[in-house]
Amino acid sequence: MIQKTLAGVFALVMLTNACSQAMEPLPADVNVIVDMKEYAITLSVATIKAGTIKFGIRNNGTMVHDFDVYKTDLPLDKLPVDGGSAKVKMDGLVKQMINISANRSTTTTADLSAGRYVIICNVAGHYQLGMRAELQVN
Repeated sequence: MIQKTLAGVFALVMLTNACSQAMEPLPADVNVIVDMKEYAITLSVATIKAGTIKFGIRNNGTMVHDFDVYKTDLPLDKLPVDGGSAKVKMDGLVKQMINISANRSTTTTADLSAGRYVIICNVAGHYQLGMRAELQVN
């Protein structure tokens, strides 16, 4: 009985490993690595020089996430939220990538002038749950 149970567990583990794909590594030339998961965003740097910035985005979570970059002087946790959609609703959107699948990585570039930026996940409710980070561009 124990051998059958262990064999079943082993088969399940092997099947799970076969079905899950490893996240592709980011290229070496990214300027800012953005790690996303439920419900946090972490940046590899807090400050960067103005110009064309290459972002390497890794969704380490189990859910789909969005990558939105806003230029704003508002406090990190005070962006206006639409009550009906539970999404951030404001001007200043500089770059957006939607529907980044779980366990996936991707890259994008944005031309950023000097200023303060907020990077968020704008899937309904995720910003309010803490998926936000600040990036200062000099």
